[in-house]
Amino acid sequence: MKIFDNPKRVLVTRQFEQSGSFINLLSAKGHYPFLLPMIETVQLCPKIEEGDYEVIFFTSANAVKYFAPYHHIAHGKAYIALGEKTAQAMEIFLGVSSHITPTVYNLENALKMMQSINLQGGRILSPGAEKRLEIPEDIIKSMGAELLTPAVYETSFAVYPDEYVDNFIISNKIDTVTFCSPSAAKSFLKQYNGDKTLLDIVSIGTTTALFLDEMGVKSRYPEKFTVDAMVEII
Repeated sequence: MKIFDNPKRVLVTRQFEQSGSFINLLSAKGHYPFLLPMIETVQLCPKIEEGDYEVIFFTSANAVKYFAPYHHIAHGKAYIALGEKTAQAMEIFLGVSSHITPTVYNLENALKMMQSINLQGGRILSPGAEKRLEIPEDIIKSMGAELLTPAVYETSFAVYPDEYVDNFIISNKIDTVTFCSPSAAKSFLKQYNGDKTLLDIVSIGTTTALFLDEMGVKSRYPEKFTVDAMVEII
């Protein structure tokens, strides 16, 4: 039997349907994962203008998934995925490959890469969450393009009974809490009344870590913003 060094009891706060690979990676490293989803996503019914777009730009895998039913009416001459997981989702749900894939979840970097495309007089479609990382319209206008950002899904908090989250942490002797989005972190902070300083918190990247820092909560995050890299630093 293989003996693992320093196994942790790790709380996974991702949505149920997105947690499988994360849990498997943690288990493979000898950790003990516990799933308590802190957010839920719901499909919306947006009005998406039909036709061709110079660029269809996705900032998350969920954006790809919830846009997929509308792909038959809106096509891109180029597709851009923000991050490798988003690019993988494009291949799975849309059957297309990303023309530009910033490996780091960095919107500014993606916009700089878009400047290599002739967008003059064209349209950019960026479907996503109702509340999301906003694309600066002034930058898009400076490229001579029009930006459309239909909301294809919304994210809501998973709400648990009073003290349920506190008791879950205590009864399962959680060492490390993981967050893959600011929404999951916000939901957890609203429902957990214990001492956050006693928890080892790992974020997927700088966006989530910055939100936590603004809330007075410190977290660690990997150099590469993926769940695989999160597992490596736990």
